[in-house]
Amino acid sequence: MKVFVFVAFCLAVAAAVPIEVFEDEDGQEYYLVPVSRGKRQTKWGISNSGAGVSHTGTLFQNDHHQLDGTASAAKNFPSHGLRPDQIGGRLDYTHTPSGSGAFIQADRTRNWGTDVAAGGKYNIYTSPKKDFGVDATAQYQRHFGGPGGAGRPDAGVFLNAHADF
Repeated sequence: MKVFVFVAFCLAVAAAVPIEVFEDEDGQEYYLVPVSRGKRQTKWGISNSGAGVSHTGTLFQNDHHQLDGTASAAKNFPSHGLRPDQIGGRLDYTHTPSGSGAFIQADRTRNWGTDVAAGGKYNIYTSPKKDFGVDATAQYQRHFGGPGGAGRPDAGVFLNAHADF
């Protein structure tokens, strides 16, 4: 019975895929299937002190908004066991038409604590040629836990200008 349900499900999915058939000048027929791909990238590395891996991908994207996510883990060679020594994650939001955005990030290091950060950028002015711009940015970060306990918060607001000559 399970095999019958599985085969019926596969046939239903295959029948639901939209297929457009096109014919060229020679009479050869082709079918096109739309493919939706998100931007993603995996990085890994090994050094004298340890190994690490991170994966970044676009979680949501349309004409006006984009949400990217990153997850990472690292293992130091001198430490024992299979658990990673550092793990972390980050979410980045971008408002595409204005160039403004925000992020939130957390990184945890075993026996040391957790670092949390959040920030944003507001695009005040960008020239039509995009060779000059002024931005306002704000950031907040704090350390929690570990041998020294919770740290004092660190926050700042900045005004940035950039020009291409």
